[in-house]
Amino acid sequence: MQEDEFYGLVQQAGHLESTDRTQAATEAVLETLGETMTGGEAGDVAEQLPTELASVIEDADHDGAGYDREEFVERVGEHLRGADLESDDAEQYADAVTDALAVALTGGELENLKSQLDSGLHPLFEGVTIDQEDV
Repeated sequence: MQEDEFYGLVQQAGHLESTDRTQAATEAVLETLGETMTGGEAGDVAEQLPTELASVIEDADHDGAGYDREEFVERVGEHLRGADLESDDAEQYADAVTDALAVALTGGELENLKSQLDSGLHPLFEGVTIDQEDV
């Protein structure tokens, strides 16, 4: 998947008006997600993403924080500060980006990723609103 395709999926799923907002939301969610993973898993996920997006996950502090859903959304909101986005919409952005990830990653890699996350984050990757046929 190409970078513009990934951003297009996020923009559509997140109902974002501009590419700049889509990029800011995507980076905030991917950075937060990267923080929840070990470096090895982050590298595995990054291998299946476009280069620019891969670097966001790879460059995050991989502390395996184990955020629950509320903490994850709060952290995304913190990463959004300074962007032209409302931190109150962090959950909407998290849903959109994880939907795009669910489509971009292979089934096995998606399961490996979910196994490193708090079970409260698993629903972010379920009920994906993006049709695989559209990719």
